[in-house]
Amino acid sequence: MEKQVKEIGTCPLCGGKVIKTCKGYRCENGIGENASCSFYINGIIGNRRMSDDEIKELILKKELMLDGFATKEWKTFPTVLILDDKGEVKMESKIGKCPVCGGDIRIGSKAFNCSNYNNDSDPCKFVIWRNIFGHSMTLGEVRELCRDEITSNEIELFGEDGSLSVKRLGISPDKTKVIKV
Repeated sequence: MEKQVKEIGTCPLCGGKVIKTCKGYRCENGIGENASCSFYINGIIGNRRMSDDEIKELILKKELMLDGFATKEWKTFPTVLILDDKGEVKMESKIGKCPVCGGDIRIGSKAFNCSNYNNDSDPCKFVIWRNIFGHSMTLGEVRELCRDEITSNEIELFGEDGSLSVKRLGISPDKTKVIKV
């Protein structure tokens, strides 16, 4: 009986097929005696088991925002996984610069916060909630808000009365909140 191989995507290093193994995801050209490719992603990253679909998306888009990672002490945290040009996976919590003070915007469990929020002399209160008007913010949308102070695309948003509208999101003129534009 022939062993069935589950193909996950295309290897970013050599163009071979990325397949699921017992411990993770490896390029087919990195298996066996004549292995020629070093591409490998562990099946568990940051004490979190990765799904096949998450690995497919990471290989395709080169970055992926996810929740549920944990420290050795089992404190959970969200992060952005980045697949670099060498085929290595890195974790990154910084996703942009604060439009108010220039600090780093970091991903949190409920919001994207300025790293200067704890600054004793001049705390920054800038925040972008991860769910705004019933919409789960994407990494691209948050980066646009930080960089351009407005999203380029319209988004389906809910009103307090449950009505649906299609609007862009922007930073308020006083830079204290995200508003419908």
